Amino acid sequence: MSSRVRIKDVAQHLGISTSTVSRALNPKTSNMISSDVVSKVKRAADKLGYTIDLAAASLRNQRTYTVGVIIPDILNPVFPPIIKGIQEYLAKHDFVTFTLFTNNEQDQAITEMRTLVSRRVDGVIIASAFLQDASVNFCIDNNIPLVTVNRSIKDGHLIHQVMDDENHGIQLAIGHLVDLGHTHIAHIAGPQDILQGIKRKEAFIQHCHAQNIQVDIIDATAFTIEAGNRAAQHFVNNKCEATAIIAGNDLIAVGAIQHLLANNINVPKQVSVVGYNGMPFAEMLSPALTTVAMPAEQMGQQAARLLLNAIEDQDAPKQKVLLAPKLEVRQSTAPPLAQVIVP
Repeated sequence: MSSRVRIKDVAQHLGISTSTVSRALNPKTSNMISSDVVSKVKRAADKLGYTIDLAAASLRNQRTYTVGVIIPDILNPVFPPIIKGIQEYLAKHDFVTFTLFTNNEQDQAITEMRTLVSRRVDGVIIASAFLQDASVNFCIDNNIPLVTVNRSIKDGHLIHQVMDDENHGIQLAIGHLVDLGHTHIAHIAGPQDILQGIKRKEAFIQHCHAQNIQVDIIDATAFTIEAGNRAAQHFVNNKCEATAIIAGNDLIAVGAIQHLLANNINVPKQVSVVGYNGMPFAEMLSPALTTVAMPAEQMGQQAARLLLNAIEDQDAPKQKVLLAPKLEVRQSTAPPLAQVIVP
């Protein structure tokens, strides 16, 4: 078996010092030498098959070069793009990610957090936070570098956080429906122990009242298809007269559409439906889902960036990154029946 290629092997191959090779291969010091030398060193390292000895680096830096990522639901398609952004960003800095899920259970979140701590991860990205969250508090109390992404806690100023601008996103959804002619809109809100559910509901009420839109509010118990189905059952059974629904997320929207169609209520002719998150494959549903799409992969990248900064300097001021969502209009929205001109 051939021996491992070392920095001094790359240096000998190029006829330069090991310190120059070391600086060229370290993102923190590569700017100390010319870009031509950095490129030459990287090409030689690739050719010779050099890989960083993370075990040795861990001993030197007292780090494991691992990061934990905790998500609430492994079956929710909104999370893979976030994880992709996190993993790709961290991989460029030689960090490996462990991804765990909690089934939206705080007790399981604490269990998973302890698992990550036992493996001595250098930091944690949490996408599963509740408004009052024990796993977040665990990180704060134990000085574990932490970033929340997509969700946050009540006392968000205590942590680094990456969110989409939900107020603007809900405003986009309402504006789209108003432009179509809707004057009575229902909101199937997400659970009110999660900041997303609260913020989107608050934004919905605020912007509808500002435009004199008649509203109905139905609270879903979870960000799931099943919860959306149950909420739509309430919508139907109570003969709600709203001509459109803005759902707390895409899965709630999918569940709502399922129930409406099962009860012979045409979507979008009789009731338009707008989701939120921009989950993958939303365009492949029938009808294709109009949704407010958050920049999920970019959110993951920003969360990874903030975490690496926090690992370097845990005393740095806490940052909140707010990213702009965009409206993706598809076939689940249309003018209300009264607005449709029949030839």
